[in-house]
Amino acid sequence: MKEKGESKVNIFKFEFKRQFKSLIIWTTVCSALVVLFMALFPSMKEMGMQDLVGDKLDALPPAMLEAFNISGMMDFSNIKDFMSYCLQYIVMASGIYGIILGVSALSKEEKEGTIEFLYSKPVTRSKIVTCKLAASALIMFIFIMIVCVVTMAVGIMVKPEELKIIDLLMDIKIIYMGMALLSYTFMALGFMLSVLIKARTNVTAISLGVFFLSFFMGVIGKMKDGLEWLIYLSPTDYFIPSMVLNDGFEAKYLIVAIGVMIISILVTYILYNKKDLG
Repeated sequence: MKEKGESKVNIFKFEFKRQFKSLIIWTTVCSALVVLFMALFPSMKEMGMQDLVGDKLDALPPAMLEAFNISGMMDFSNIKDFMSYCLQYIVMASGIYGIILGVSALSKEEKEGTIEFLYSKPVTRSKIVTCKLAASALIMFIFIMIVCVVTMAVGIMVKPEELKIIDLLMDIKIIYMGMALLSYTFMALGFMLSVLIKARTNVTAISLGVFFLSFFMGVIGKMKDGLEWLIYLSPTDYFIPSMVLNDGFEAKYLIVAIGVMIISILVTYILYNKKDLG
């Protein structure tokens, strides 16, 4: 029993160390983007800049604005509106990172020929999936927490004096809760894809392809009458920052996201135990 427990810990550590470099890169890049975005807010508070942005937005069709999560009433001189708009791109980046983590988790062993290392351990395939899921989930949690703390720190520095710090922090917390749900949804989908694709497949290309396919399905669903159901195929539209800040988390999207995670993980266990890895 002790040997099996140690093997599970070793696989967890092996996976965590392998993903640690990507964690540093993604965290650094996304944190830098957050600082860059938020540093622009004081300039956006100037009425001239807001009028210019408003004129540009008014020239675009309302359907297009809605498709790209921009409200005609959005005030970029308001830190809540500005933050919700800018951070949606960080939320999207977290979804991309999540699916890359998932897709590479199991397929990478076959591609790099390290599957023999795992098989040398006295653990079942299910335990291998569990260890990799746990390591990937922890990597994603660390990423989200660090970027969230950076956002809070920069937000406090650029916020208007009349805005209470606690109100700002609560808004940021809600955005990053949605970000976590989106990231883990795509990560679960990625795990399922990792047991479906061939070992030599480019996992980054597959990840980006699936992510942006789902994203554009959401865009089409918001632009075309009668195709609104496509939004359910677009997890990026479940937890849009401006939506969760103004209306909270919609039950229907929470149910779909949780359902996708559960089904994807169950399918991963079932298929990985049946997959020929010889």
